Amino acid sequence: MSESQNSQTDTENALIQSNQGKYDVTKVKEVLLKKRIQGMSKKNKILWLVGILLVIGVSGYGSYKWLGSSSKNTEYPTATVGKATITDSIEATGTLSAIKSSAMGFKNDDTITAINVQPGDKVKMGQILAQQDPSSLQSALQQAKSSVDQDQISVKVANLNYETYRKTLDRQQQLFVAGAIAQTDLDTAQNTLTKSEWDVATAKAKLANDQAKADQAQADLAGATLVAPFDGIIGVVNGQVGQINGINSSSSTLLSVLSEELQLSALINEADIGRVKVGQDVSFITSTYANKTFKGKVLRITPQASTVSSVQYYPVLISCIDPDHQLFSGMSVSANIIVAQKSNVMTVSMMAVSYAESYVKSNPSSAPAPTAASKEGTSSIAVVLENNQPTVKSVVLGLSDGSNYELISGLNVGDKVIVGSSTASTTSSGASSSKSTTTKSNNNQGGGAMGGPPPGM
Repeated sequence: MSESQNSQTDTENALIQSNQGKYDVTKVKEVLLKKRIQGMSKKNKILWLVGILLVIGVSGYGSYKWLGSSSKNTEYPTATVGKATITDSIEATGTLSAIKSSAMGFKNDDTITAINVQPGDKVKMGQILAQQDPSSLQSALQQAKSSVDQDQISVKVANLNYETYRKTLDRQQQLFVAGAIAQTDLDTAQNTLTKSEWDVATAKAKLANDQAKADQAQADLAGATLVAPFDGIIGVVNGQVGQINGINSSSSTLLSVLSEELQLSALINEADIGRVKVGQDVSFITSTYANKTFKGKVLRITPQASTVSSVQYYPVLISCIDPDHQLFSGMSVSANIIVAQKSNVMTVSMMAVSYAESYVKSNPSSAPAPTAASKEGTSSIAVVLENNQPTVKSVVLGLSDGSNYELISGLNVGDKVIVGSSTASTTSSGASSSKSTTTKSNNNQGGGAMGGPPPGM
């Protein structure tokens, strides 16, 4: 039997009827494909197999693109326009110090007999804080007072003598005119009065000198008792009873008194000092009370700059409102000087404005028509998602707090503004309703068709 006859017989045998009398077409195709391959040369068989693999690869890639593109969305990081209080402020650091302070110590080197306070004690003006042994000072004062008493008597005697000698000279002049006495008698009277004038001056000078000594002795005695110069709090105590303390001691400061009212000295960069004004509100915090904000006001701006790391800084004095006296002198603080503040205004993220500028550079045709300048703020742009598509809109911006702008016009509360570049996602969940979220835009496109059977089938 010939090859063609054998093929025909195999084909006929493959035509198996079902119970309904239909042929099994799949069986027929398998037999025909097997016979066709058997009739190929080895080279043709290899080329045919490579073709099959290419068709399968192209079909698979086309399926992947079609399925993938149908489920992909474009995601845009967004922020929601809302209402809030926005504050334009200048940041600064500084140190708290007492408005008034007094370092106190004894002037005379004498033994300390009493110290009545300790650090942290509150004191009232005139309260006795510490005392020295007053014995020697009391003795010196008594002696000085005795000298003053004696001097006062001497001055009184000198004045009486002067009056007596002046009257004598008057009589001698009358007698000399009458020719009753000689010139020498008149000269003697004149010299006596002149000497009396010197005696008065000398007595007065001694009185003044001894009075000064008495005053000093009185001050020294008073200095043996230290009293609070104002209402305040004791800062330090550097001594104890029995020690000798005075101006010549190794530590002449025995104790210090600080006012409980504090002030803040802050350094402001030269780039910001022009916006600082006396009377501006200030808020500040300290690490000691991290969750509490304290208030104050700008009191004084020092025009003389100080240089720190080649940068010019200007000291600014700020009041400190601390009715509970929680703060202490020497604490470091971080302050915000409030330049301007608005409450319950629309706000938009600064990132939205920054992104809009870069978006328009990449898509010049999307730029809106220029907006006329506004007296209330600065014209700018933002990219808004409308129907899940980016749309550039003109806006007018006001104050900035470093993170957000005051939105004067151009958008509405609830609008979603894009704050970053788009990314691809295969998820299908909706956008979040939080202030900062990711919103998706559908951009499905059709993929390639699936590959067909090998040629010749």
